[in-house]
Amino acid sequence: MSVARILLLGLIAGVVRGHGGHDQAPDDKEWDAKSYAEQHMHREHHIDSFDLASFFKLHDLNGDGYWDKAEIEAVYGVHHEYSKAKTPDEQEQQAKADKIVDAVLKRMDTNGNGLIDKAEFEAAGWEGLPSFKSLGADGHHYDVESEFFLHHEEVFHSTPETQTDDAYVHPEDIEHFEQHEKIELEEENKERAYQGLPPFKNLREAEAAREKEIADAKAEASRVPGRFARQQPPERQDPKIKFKDAGAEAENKPEWGEGDEAYMRPKTPAEKLRKNVPYKVCSLVLLGVKPDISQYKFRRNWGDF
Repeated sequence: MSVARILLLGLIAGVVRGHGGHDQAPDDKEWDAKSYAEQHMHREHHIDSFDLASFFKLHDLNGDGYWDKAEIEAVYGVHHEYSKAKTPDEQEQQAKADKIVDAVLKRMDTNGNGLIDKAEFEAAGWEGLPSFKSLGADGHHYDVESEFFLHHEEVFHSTPETQTDDAYVHPEDIEHFEQHEKIELEEENKERAYQGLPPFKNLREAEAAREKEIADAKAEASRVPGRFARQQPPERQDPKIKFKDAGAEAENKPEWGEGDEAYMRPKTPAEKLRKNVPYKVCSLVLLGVKPDISQYKFRRNWGDF
């Protein structure tokens, strides 16, 4: 989605926010009256039929038969990105985690060992896990992309008519696109840092630079002639072209048998017009035998050759 599109959606989102959030499906509100465990299984796992034992086993992450502090925090998604976004700093985040764990242990940990076993969990029943929605602990388990799909995309954009650009105007949509834009900008600036270039301030600046680069490349390509223009081979050239400068070049060369080229086989038109060059090269030379003067024949009479 283009930067301009995201900015437009941002303006529309201001109107949408005035009508309330969209973090919950309209037909899902009946679950608000149920226990946290039931809400969690329905919204996070899409499971409506389960018992306390299966809930406990599902969230016993290491399978040792106990819930420890980390597993209690996981049940509430305390350290998920969505939860941390609602806490100002690390200190507040840790205080929130401690508050949740202490409250759960107080309700269930009857032997005071800092752990919860299945028997303690079942004894506490459905109300054993209180809700901490006010703290932003919504029980999210999955990565941000999966959570967005599970709790928003799947609910509000599951049909073709709700998947058009005009439909993605909820606050969650805007936040999601802004996050993608942030990630894309970070990747772009990593490449620029590697190239020793200054970072872009936003994606709009990056797109403008990319468009300029493409335009410059096209302009350069239109100015530069083709590198691989096919040239006519010497044997197919018009004699007027082929031998145009041969005479002048031959006059500047030493006689045949002298200079660096000495008795080497003449190849170019200029070499063949050198003074004293034999009329014809014998077959030994044509077969690659090193030439010497005895291997050339000279026309002495009109009947020779």
